[in-house]
Amino acid sequence: MCFMIVAAACQTDPGEDEADGASATPQSSNPGPSESSGLDQNAIDSLPEFVSEGIAAQVERELARGDILGQAREKIKHFVFLVKENRTFDHMFGRFPGAEGATEGLTCDDQTVPLTRAGDKTVSVDHSFVAGLTVINGGRMNCFDTIRAGQGDLNAYVQYHEEDIPNYWEYARRFTLADRFFSSVYGPTTVEHLWVISSQSDRFVDLERPDQVGTGEPREFCEDDEELMWSFKKMTKEEEDEAYQLEEIPSVVELVQRFWIERWPCTDIRILPDMLEEEGISWKYYFSGAAPMHAMKMVRHVRFGPMWEKIVPASDFKEDLAEGRLPRVSWLIPPWTGSDHPSAAGICRGENWTVEYLNALMESDAWKNTAVVMTWDDYGGFYDHVPPPHVDLYGMGPRVPAIVISPWAKPGYIDKRTYDFSSVLRTIEMIHGLAPMTERDGRAAPMFDSFDFDQEPLDPLVLEERDCP
Repeated sequence: MCFMIVAAACQTDPGEDEADGASATPQSSNPGPSESSGLDQNAIDSLPEFVSEGIAAQVERELARGDILGQAREKIKHFVFLVKENRTFDHMFGRFPGAEGATEGLTCDDQTVPLTRAGDKTVSVDHSFVAGLTVINGGRMNCFDTIRAGQGDLNAYVQYHEEDIPNYWEYARRFTLADRFFSSVYGPTTVEHLWVISSQSDRFVDLERPDQVGTGEPREFCEDDEELMWSFKKMTKEEEDEAYQLEEIPSVVELVQRFWIERWPCTDIRILPDMLEEEGISWKYYFSGAAPMHAMKMVRHVRFGPMWEKIVPASDFKEDLAEGRLPRVSWLIPPWTGSDHPSAAGICRGENWTVEYLNALMESDAWKNTAVVMTWDDYGGFYDHVPPPHVDLYGMGPRVPAIVISPWAKPGYIDKRTYDFSSVLRTIEMIHGLAPMTERDGRAAPMFDSFDFDQEPLDPLVLEERDCP
């Protein structure tokens, strides 16, 4: 994992924050992005679709058309949320025909540079919360060359061609590719994974630093009460508005000095599995990822309660398929070597892991009534040209790829609605008649436009794993 904030030589005000473990605030290590205010017009134009008061009425009209929700409840008996690591849409699908992609990018001094061809392994560029604000740069999407590991050598401005990731492109061609799907938060991994289960992060914004890891192994979260993690402090409405405006500029140094604190990363927020448990809906969290991905260890009542029995190795996913016991809702988090993280084993091996697990699904009896949403948890520092909507203090973050894989996914379709991880959770909630957990998933557009429940169901797409470099 790469980070871009360091301790600043300043003091936080005493008071309520002391109880939260406040200490020295972080500071950006990046050269100065533009200080002009406001998102660009494209970003402004994208806001009403997601946050306007009319979104609920719009969703109701769409669901009423052909009783889409009723059909979804009949046709989708298993929903799998597959989360990989650290890529943007332009980085993987910028050349995909018909998609909103780019083959060039802007630097912080507004120079246009080509997105050069990415290697199987790539440099892991800074993708922290502050880095996300920096590269978005108030909607200009032009400062990817200023973040750590991206400075000078344009490591962020790289892109795959179809022949580099042919099986990912084959899934996108056969099923539905979403080209306005954003990460929920500016970054990084741990915070994004909290949003994947809860549509919030209980104010947490960034990972521990080397002097914050506590007494045991780093990132044990609830298992180590001496660990710390960056968080927004508790704020008044006026302070939230001020912080929001600082993000739009962006003025990251003032933002973190005024509004960030350090806290123990152990919380009891309500997560979607809580709601599934209450309604007797089966679920599992198939997890073999690295420590920063393990958001379930941040949820106290999960880590130290009976729900922990449903946190199982990713390999159990294939066993459950073979035994016919795939739950109604699943999260599938791959091991490090299969995660696609730039500093892992290479994207070819990550793609092969995906093929192995999706082949197992497609060759099972569960395929006929399963929907998979496969996405990547954050932008990984790589360039993307589409400004994310600034819907609240946490994001959205830069655009990531998302592919909807199902017999009922529209074949060869590019879904151009605005989504984030909360849209996946909202889709699951609506299928099972559950209320939204937060304001974000309550306003999120569900992903039913990616499905056609009247079509002939699509056949499985069993692919060959590749020989990797």
